Order: sequence, then C-alpha cells, then structure tokens
Amino acid sequence: MKEQYDENLNGLEPEILEKESVEMNHPVTEDIETDYIDTEDFDEEEFESDDYETKDDDDDFLPDDLADFIDNETPSFTRLSDKYADIMSSATTMLVVGVLGIAFLILVWCKVIPLPLSSSTMWLFDSVMGGIFVIFVIAGILSFMRAKQVKIDAQAEDELIARIQDWSADAFTKEELDRELDLTQPVEILYFSRSEKIKDALMHEFEEANEALIAEMAEDIYQRLYEE
Repeated sequence: MKEQYDENLNGLEPEILEKESVEMNHPVTEDIETDYIDTEDFDEEEFESDDYETKDDDDDFLPDDLADFIDNETPSFTRLSDKYADIMSSATTMLVVGVLGIAFLILVWCKVIPLPLSSSTMWLFDSVMGGIFVIFVIAGILSFMRAKQVKIDAQAEDELIARIQDWSADAFTKEELDRELDLTQPVEILYFSRSEKIKDALMHEFEEANEALIAEMAEDIYQRLYEE
C-alpha cells in the first residue's frame, strides 16, 4: 500500500505536490456567516426612538383645543398711518441727500471747493457721485408720489378703525363673551375662545376689514375688557 502511494507521488508534477502539501498543512476553512448586532446602529435607533417618544409626550402635554389655536397663524398688522410716516421720512432723507450732493458737485465743478484729484480721477469721481446723487433725488420724488396714495388709504383705514371702536364699545361685554364658556378652563384657552368670538363678530359686521386688522382690533377689545 505504501509502495503504491509512493509511486503515485512520484508521478505527480512538482507544482501539484507543493499545492497539496500546503492544503494538507493549512486546511481551508469555510466562511461561516454569523449574525451580529451592530451596537452603533442599535444605539442610534434607540436614541431616535426616545426622541420620537419625547416629542409625542410634549404634544400630549398641551390640550387639543389649545394646540389648535396655537397652530393658527395670524398675519402681523401695521397701521397705514405709521407706514405713511416711514415713507415720508425716507423720501425726505433721500431727497435732501441727493440735492445736497448735487450742490456739492456743482461747487466742485466751479472750483469753489477744490479737491486734490487729477483730471482723470476727477472725471471718474464726478460721474460716479453725480449718478448716485441723481438716483437719490429720483427715489425721493417717487417715494413722495407713493406717499400720497398711502395717505389716502391711511385716512380710510383710520376711519374704519374709529367705526370699529365705536361699535365694539356697545357690542361687547364680559357677560356676553363669557356666555356658554366653561370658566373653569385654563386662562389660555379662555383667552383664545373669547378672541375667536370677538373676531367672528367683527368679521360679520365689517366685511371690508382684512384679517390682520380684525386680529389687531380683537386684541385691543380683549385688553380693554379683561386687562384694564
């Protein structure tokens, strides 16, 4: 048996013998697939899960009625009379700066006010500064023209506000607003409930008023009734 094995070995190529020797001394092990848990992914998922649960807990903290009121966004209100004053101030500033700047350039051209500049630099200076001051004058004139229209609209708005104030003085009372309300509710919910009743009445009576004005007047009426 041994002699036959030796004969077989002698008949093999040297490369094959070397390969078989390596495989016999270092047997190839099959890859074993193992299930493992990625601790980083697990921690991250657990962290996100905790955040989600915390967010849900915060949402549940507020009453449903109060959360509905908070989600409603009301546009900010700026009186047109205040806007008119701002436009007039800006228009006056731009016009004065433009006129004074042009007057300064005229004095420079007439060499009343000398500047230590070369002829080429002086030409560039006069062109750039002259263009800027002309733009200021034009912008000031356009702002004055716009202010005229804003003034007309502001007068109409002031008249509407005066009408709302006169009407609301007799239309709203604490007893009327608190009727059918559960006064044991939190102050925040009562505030929103009363404000909604005021807004609904104002929108029904003054259909020409926009939402921002209605919200502003409702706030003023609430403060007059409950905070003074």
